[in-house]
Amino acid sequence: MPRLPSFVRPLIDRLFSVDLRTLALFRALLGAVVFVDLCNRALDLRTFYTDLGVMPRDWMLQLNGLWRISLYSANGETWFVSLLFVVEMLAALALLLGWRTRIATVLLFVLHGSLLNRDQMVLLGADILLECLLFWSMFLPLAARWSVDATLADPKPALRNPHLSCASAGLLLQVMSVYFFSALLKYGREWWPDGTAVDLALQIDGYATPIGVWLRGFYPLTHWLTYFVWLLELLGPIAVFFPFFNKQLRFGTMLLLMVMHIGFLLCLSLGPFPFASLTSLTVLIGGWVWDALDRRKQRREDARGKQPLRIYYDRDCGFCLKSCLLYQTFLILPRVQIAPAQDTPRAKALLEANYSWVVIDHDDRAYLKWPAFVQLLKRSPLFFWLGFLLQGSWAVPPGNWCYDFVGRHRGAFGAATGALMPYHQRRFDTGIVAQVLAGIAVVAVFTWNLCTAHLLIRPIYAFLTPPFRVLRLDQLWDMFAPFPSKEDGWFVIPGELLDGTQVDVYHPERDGVSYDKPEYVVHEWPNIRWHKYMERIWSAEYSSNRLYYGRYLCRSWNASHAGAKQLKTFRIVYMLELSVPHGETPHVEQRVLWNHECFDARLLGGSTGH
Repeated sequence: MPRLPSFVRPLIDRLFSVDLRTLALFRALLGAVVFVDLCNRALDLRTFYTDLGVMPRDWMLQLNGLWRISLYSANGETWFVSLLFVVEMLAALALLLGWRTRIATVLLFVLHGSLLNRDQMVLLGADILLECLLFWSMFLPLAARWSVDATLADPKPALRNPHLSCASAGLLLQVMSVYFFSALLKYGREWWPDGTAVDLALQIDGYATPIGVWLRGFYPLTHWLTYFVWLLELLGPIAVFFPFFNKQLRFGTMLLLMVMHIGFLLCLSLGPFPFASLTSLTVLIGGWVWDALDRRKQRREDARGKQPLRIYYDRDCGFCLKSCLLYQTFLILPRVQIAPAQDTPRAKALLEANYSWVVIDHDDRAYLKWPAFVQLLKRSPLFFWLGFLLQGSWAVPPGNWCYDFVGRHRGAFGAATGALMPYHQRRFDTGIVAQVLAGIAVVAVFTWNLCTAHLLIRPIYAFLTPPFRVLRLDQLWDMFAPFPSKEDGWFVIPGELLDGTQVDVYHPERDGVSYDKPEYVVHEWPNIRWHKYMERIWSAEYSSNRLYYGRYLCRSWNASHAGAKQLKTFRIVYMLELSVPHGETPHVEQRVLWNHECFDARLLGGSTGH
């Protein structure tokens, strides 16, 4: 960061710095959310991401245009798509653990952007948010605390906990932009002054959970919740960057926004969006929180007047020392003492007699093999619950067997960890060139968001569009804006088999075809991405994909049915239900979106529609 005048630096530091411990928590949660999201996507890998699914690459390329770049366009076969998924999953796990963090973050940013461009019909707001968070993460020292990289660094990273850079400012502004520009785009009367937006959102049956459906009955509450959500999104970012009482305002705003997202999670099915948002909000945790927790733990240990926890390892085993250091990091036991057993007579005797490491607790009791590991778990502020679950006598035999297996093969484990996790002298902060690029990105992203809110002239937006689309940073925070959609409904797909039987193609387990509204429309789809896909099938913008969805239904049905039970024809019917003012009964009408014929039902993919 450039040198600033003495009276400016404290203010800038207070508003735009992020604590390294906070970045470590953010890093782990970001990796976990991306990994879990990929696992959920993998359930529909063949359907949404291969040429045998609903979006073959030729249609994808027509939709993406010139500036959408995707590694998935190289090959549409299942094995290739699976390979890219596996590589991205490994990168997400590496980010979570802080192993080769910089490489993992860059790889994850590229692969995740490619994944988003592969099938825009299942794209969610959370996907764009995660991509933006990964972008800023490439310029930040995410691994400087609580990571494999920091544990094995020699010397240890000497960075001060408060980290100030262009990238830290960019990350904070990015997180708050989601709310501020979302509030600006919510200019419909339903948000202000009518206060009906939350009620309208809960009336969207495709998103409303059973709790959300129940909440519809409390109209005065949803009325005031509308004002709460809109004002919090508008004023919260201002409070975060307010120069006075910043510590209190920032922490309070973070808690209120987290409560809001927990409410979304309970009432609306939004996929990974609440989790991605909660992850992003952790960057508001100030260093004073970590310092307070550390002081509290120190006071409790001092009050007990007991010796610190000690771990003794075999000096001749480099793998053993590395394991102890990693336990200390990931179990969050910074005050545990680690030393060679050969330097302490008691530990040496126990090591030689039992061929085991030794853990001595605060009460001077010694533990060996598996029970020693359980004691570390029980003292961990993060995994103490797991230690209590595994402390039973039932876990000792298999646990000791695992320990003995590793002990017998510690040479091989040592060679593997030496190659994969060597001690290193790696920089954790980025250089001046990277920070200059981050500074340019701060201005560009903020300008882009101003354009999306119609606060800047359109030529600026047109100028920024190509690079933003290439980087996959073309964000638009228009959730429920300018007001929640007033169009809702559900799908019915009546079909006819070769023997003339009428079936419900979407619900073949049902007896006949029913057009009645399901009790919970949100349960009609396997997951949020299927919901989003069908929602876009309904829209005119993506109507050309209905042919590919029809072919997919033909292939899927006929692959599992033979002879006269194969699918001959079907229709895609949307039961359109418009939201009405509170207390009125909505009107439902049928809209036939597509008629499809599987001409020769024995030839998978040999189908057309109109």
